[in-house]
Amino acid sequence: MGQETRQVHRIACTNCGEDMVVALHVDYDKIESWAEAVENAEEVPEEVGAPVVNVDANFVIPAELRHQDRVFPRVLQMHGIVEKLEKEGRLATRSMSEIMLDERSFRRPDFEEEWRALKTAWSLYRRGKDHLLADRLSAASEQFYKSEKLDDVPDWVFRFLTSMSGLEYGKLWNNVADKMKPLMRPNVFSGFLTHYGKTVDQRSERYFSIAKSYFANYSDFGQVHFYAGRGDDLPEDSHVTSNNFDATKMFYGDCFEIFSSSVDILAMFSNMLAGRPFDKFERLELKAYLRLDKAGRFAAVEAVPEFAALCAEHDNKLRNASHHGGTKFNATSQMVAYRHGKGGSGEEQKISYGEYLLRSSRIFLQTMTLLRYELLMCNVTGMRPPL
Repeated sequence: MGQETRQVHRIACTNCGEDMVVALHVDYDKIESWAEAVENAEEVPEEVGAPVVNVDANFVIPAELRHQDRVFPRVLQMHGIVEKLEKEGRLATRSMSEIMLDERSFRRPDFEEEWRALKTAWSLYRRGKDHLLADRLSAASEQFYKSEKLDDVPDWVFRFLTSMSGLEYGKLWNNVADKMKPLMRPNVFSGFLTHYGKTVDQRSERYFSIAKSYFANYSDFGQVHFYAGRGDDLPEDSHVTSNNFDATKMFYGDCFEIFSSSVDILAMFSNMLAGRPFDKFERLELKAYLRLDKAGRFAAVEAVPEFAALCAEHDNKLRNASHHGGTKFNATSQMVAYRHGKGGSGEEQKISYGEYLLRSSRIFLQTMTLLRYELLMCNVTGMRPPL
């Protein structure tokens, strides 16, 4: 059982290999659940000896347990997570009387449900329909943020991304924000802000589109989302159970394009930290930097460790294969094969579908962490946010 009120799984039939789609509905108020046969499936009485397929909305399953009955792979993984948090001193020790169970960040992490409400409000905000937002902000405050009501859509986006991104990307965000504090002075920042203001509409479109894409496919990404947010790798020889590769196969490439287009802000910050004007690189002017291919833009941030850490996931080979349809998926083995190079002429490489999802989640969370910093910067400077 995952965290959402409806959890969808797309699995391959163990006999013919065709996709079946099933869902679990959960009523968290009445503590009830029921199954739904969504596509190419029907609910029938249990047949003794029939194949078992284990599914999980938020955890991977060890390969040897995929078809075993009466096993609960998530229990051991949850125990490992608690042990890790204890060792790192990050395990919350609040008593139940101090927890507001209906609020972020203490309520169950039903991020897909909150996203459905936020997506509409964000869209209305982008189109200037401010008169339609008051009721939506009030309802979201009551459902998710009772003790501190939402101010506006930028406030909601920032809080949602803070909760959704997890501890690892919270740490990366703090590091970037701390690094930038010395530069937040009018005489240093004014020229940069003038340039930044001209790019807000483009940045807004990019961030909104990739967030929509991620949550449109959350039934797959949700299986690894929390691993990414904790900074964890997947357990060895493990499998995800929902496989909708046709819907996710271009995500890594699309997100790479958006992140590499937006990382120019970190490159300009690097210039200022080095004592140069925002648009003067060590060997280039800003116009020449923006003409670089997307993969080449990351070199400009490598000198600042805090920025480099936020850009850790950017594999141009996987991006090329993903973005240009050069990937193939084997549902039986759960392996993704891809070739890089012009026209897919490079040597074939393989990663598991779970690893592909994890790396896609990581580059998405990097992108959303960058958006969070831009929201902070705009709030402090009075600039229009990229929403």
